[in-house]
Amino acid sequence: MGLRASLFKMLNRGSAEADPDEVIEIANVPLPSGPMTVASLCREGFDAVGVEAFSVTSKTLNRYSIMVPRRQAADATAKLDEFR
Repeated sequence: MGLRASLFKMLNRGSAEADPDEVIEIANVPLPSGPMTVASLCREGFDAVGVEAFSVTSKTLNRYSIMVPRRQAADATAKLDEFR
């Protein structure tokens, strides 16, 4: 195996098929409204979770990342638009 082939093998990310159960971020909302938004999504039947997001610029926790499984992302994003 040559250097190029071993480098490509090392950098290979696996299959291009996306995992439907992978948790992805669908929104980044202000910190005070984050837990309420996640609770509203969960009440609607989504498997939503939230994480406080750190701002490198201001060095504070001022955003809230909302995440759902990939298979629910489109519907959850549409529901978020209804909440606004």
